[in-house]
Amino acid sequence: MYILVVDDEQLALNALMNELKIVFPSAVLHGERKPKAAVEWAKELSAQGETLSYAFMDIKMRGMNGLELAQQLKNIYPQVTLFFCTAYSEYALDAFGLFAKGYLMKPVRAEDIEHVLDEMVTDWRAEPTGLPRDIRVKTFGHFEVFVDGIPITFERKKSKELLAYLVDRHGSSVTTEQIAEVLWEDEPYDRKLKNRTTAIVTSLKNALKAVGADDILIKTWNHLALDVTKVKCDAYDYEKWDAVAVNSFHGEYMVNYSWAEFTTGKYVQMEAERSKV
Repeated sequence: MYILVVDDEQLALNALMNELKIVFPSAVLHGERKPKAAVEWAKELSAQGETLSYAFMDIKMRGMNGLELAQQLKNIYPQVTLFFCTAYSEYALDAFGLFAKGYLMKPVRAEDIEHVLDEMVTDWRAEPTGLPRDIRVKTFGHFEVFVDGIPITFERKKSKELLAYLVDRHGSSVTTEQIAEVLWEDEPYDRKLKNRTTAIVTSLKNALKAVGADDILIKTWNHLALDVTKVKCDAYDYEKWDAVAVNSFHGEYMVNYSWAEFTTGKYVQMEAERSKV
């Protein structure tokens, strides 16, 4: 769990960090004195595919006030839970207008934080699993992806193929041009094909978002990857010699796609070597 703490006064920042350590002993706390630096850190965290769970911030700060900071954080992490810790109660209405969950008056104590957290609907004491939904990828035979046991519906076949390719890449990122080369093979990569590829990426994101699984994608400038920590995949289990996965492999891997033949050969060879043991 990641928590951002922002206050331009060092002593106040240290004090709040200490109280938060009491409430969230296993969380990763990141403190910043400059709001702009906090925004940049949040962007970097998002680019790494990580989630920001909470943000605690002062309101009156130099350069950018807490309300402006909160809005920028919401743009990066729409689901982040915001808390304002300040000595100025007149900003409370504006704070709650930004969907802040709590407005804490300084000096903030651990029990104050726990009190506002207890008023929330969700159980804040439960550790995040990192896998909010049961997302399973089937690669042996035909490629399919299931969320809570229900197969994902893709509007375009190419968007499904793109997800299959990302699974095959085992978390390694690919560029827009690499995606185009796989999806359209020998077609020349020009502006028209780049736009078609971008449309497929958008279609994939929409399909995943519709089932609450869009966080399995890691999107940075001109690069796309799969967050392998958020899915359970038979191929990944097979490489770990998981008994169930090993028994389910019968020489077929993503038979939908010709580009998967290389990996199929690798798994067939692994099976042959395992049989010799």
